[in-house]
Amino acid sequence: MQLFQKKIDKSTPIPLYFQLKTILLNDIKDNCFAVGDAIPTESELVEFYHISRSTVRQAISELVQEGWLIRKASKGTFVTKPEQNSSYIRSFEPFYQQISRLGKTPRTELIDLSVVTPTSEIAEKLNLKPDQKVISMFRRRFADDIPMVTFQNYIPYDLCSFILSYDFKSYSLYELLMTNPETQIANTKTIVSAMNATSEDIELLNVKVNAPMLYFHNISTTSEGVIIDYAFAHYRGDLNKFEFDGSPKYYP
Repeated sequence: MQLFQKKIDKSTPIPLYFQLKTILLNDIKDNCFAVGDAIPTESELVEFYHISRSTVRQAISELVQEGWLIRKASKGTFVTKPEQNSSYIRSFEPFYQQISRLGKTPRTELIDLSVVTPTSEIAEKLNLKPDQKVISMFRRRFADDIPMVTFQNYIPYDLCSFILSYDFKSYSLYELLMTNPETQIANTKTIVSAMNATSEDIELLNVKVNAPMLYFHNISTTSEGVIIDYAFAHYRGDLNKFEFDGSPKYYP
């Protein structure tokens, strides 16, 4: 079977469920499985990859949620097609996962990765002492070679220096942070606003003057309340739309 020619690498920090999910998704996109075909059973995947059943279930569940697979009681799990609303990007989903789910090829350009003395504003937001450094990371991300978004992250160096040894063309910042108990993100507060493109947006994202932009400001904290990431993202308004799921609350 074509699927079993691909391996899971347990030496990398990339979660096992995500590696399996990527294998399955790539095989679907490469037409190794046609719409209507059954994928291998949970037991077959557990046995071949030597991973837990919960890992397999998480990978399959995400593909079901994203519309690539469908479960049929007492029959198995089958390949299907994502619905039209899959063109939405879901909040807090890793970028390369978002773009892959939409059937496009993601690519990251690392423009800057450096250890710097933060401005007083950044130091205050991260609750840093005057002599503490931050990691400044600035990236531009593409879908099928079309620039979609820029990311600026400020991360406390003392806690996160381990990330500097990784290639961020291949690795997700948040997934790396989740591999370390001290830097695992438990909560992210996001402020979204609509603004016109800046001169930097015009240059890096190939948008016109006064083009609409979606600006995301994220503050991510650990379960202990430590701010682990202070970030800004500039999304093209003409190519990005977001899907937020939540339960309405009643206020009298």
